[in-house]
Amino acid sequence: MADLGRTNRVDRDRHGRGMRQPLITNLLPGGRRLSGFEQIVSGTVEYLKNAWPEELIDLDWEVMDAPAINPESKNVRRWAVKRDQMKIVIYRLPIERLGHHRRTDALHERMHIEEYVFAAVGHLIGKDPWDLVPDRYRD
Repeated sequence: MADLGRTNRVDRDRHGRGMRQPLITNLLPGGRRLSGFEQIVSGTVEYLKNAWPEELIDLDWEVMDAPAINPESKNVRRWAVKRDQMKIVIYRLPIERLGHHRRTDALHERMHIEEYVFAAVGHLIGKDPWDLVPDRYRD
């Protein structure tokens, strides 16, 4: 039987419509992709910026693996605030690995990460984290 030039490659042009690509990409300006953790932080920050546009218009954020550890310290920080730069820093490893023993599903993991973003932003602008969600928990 003659080879008709067909291959069973996964990256083929499907039905003449071109290559499949994600509809929305999660690329940073430098071309680097956001991790799942960074996507949650980014989404939470964007939510808070929309909820508090005047207070958080210049809010910047960063995810770092871990904070510098002081030998005398008994706790590991989960986040830091840089008021002069209007910036929060979220530390990924302490949040993912410490103090969260019941990861039942993706929703609980997301809520766990969001908790620290809310705490950092609340501290930055001098509000209780529960007050950052407008009318959400009010009777």
